[in-house]
Amino acid sequence: MVTSWREGAVLARVMVLVAGLSLAASAAGCHSVPRPGQSADHPVVAGPGRSAAGPTATGPAVAHCPAAPYGARLYAPGNSKTVALTFDDGPGRSTAAILAILARYRVPATFFNIGVAMAARPWLVREEVKEGYVMGNHTWNHPHMAALSAARQAAELSQASAEQQSIAGTMPCAFRPPYGEYDPTTLSLAQQRGMAVWLWSVDTLDWMAKGPGSSYSVRRIIRLAEQGGALRHPIVLMHDGRQGNPSTVTALPAIIQFFRSHGYRFVALLPPGRAFGSSRPGEPSVTVATGQLFLLLRPDPA
Repeated sequence: MVTSWREGAVLARVMVLVAGLSLAASAAGCHSVPRPGQSADHPVVAGPGRSAAGPTATGPAVAHCPAAPYGARLYAPGNSKTVALTFDDGPGRSTAAILAILARYRVPATFFNIGVAMAARPWLVREEVKEGYVMGNHTWNHPHMAALSAARQAAELSQASAEQQSIAGTMPCAFRPPYGEYDPTTLSLAQQRGMAVWLWSVDTLDWMAKGPGSSYSVRRIIRLAEQGGALRHPIVLMHDGRQGNPSTVTALPAIIQFFRSHGYRFVALLPPGRAFGSSRPGEPSVTVATGQLFLLLRPDPA
């Protein structure tokens, strides 16, 4: 329920933003359905000693994280101008280069990793944890969550968390649903496991850049990231998928310099001492009714 004209105006702004992004994605040929010859679920890659059949056991709710709020969030925590850099679908071929850039500029970030990718590159997971980056759950196999049963959704969450724990001895306390798709079951399962749900407010569309990365792709990523300068607390979506995102690596220093030069403070989504932040006036949490999806912007990652 909207309790004030301010919150109503902000919710309207969010709806306009989502509509605009959806139209832009449609114009670019972006869609949520699989590409021809590709399954709806992200291809399963078996890790050492693992079956390629994907998650099969739901496991108990994890109690290692603080109590999490219900609902999905779109804005970075903090009171001053803040920006959160986030990377999905890793770890991958570009992760080490991204970590080096973040360390060079002393910028925090949040990594939403996929279970199968963690199994393939466990040393990068350990490096992310060692360097103090926030670790997020992005499911085991990158499926369309709202299309799954409750048991399969639970399995996706539990197995991805278990993989991180087995590799690095830590549990993820943040969750981002693949494609930004979720339903009330997804939100409840994440909350039960102590994981706050984070979406994004700025999409760089960096997944569209294929191969080594052209100057055009790099400029587009930077331009789209800079649209976050119109927001006070943007969350920027980027990728470090298994096949690599070289254009993202090239664009990242310019993105960091842009926000820094415009007075933003870089934050992780779960800063120390303030696990989940709080909704600021005019920037409420976002939830959806049963049967609805929040946002569909990109096809399956390579």
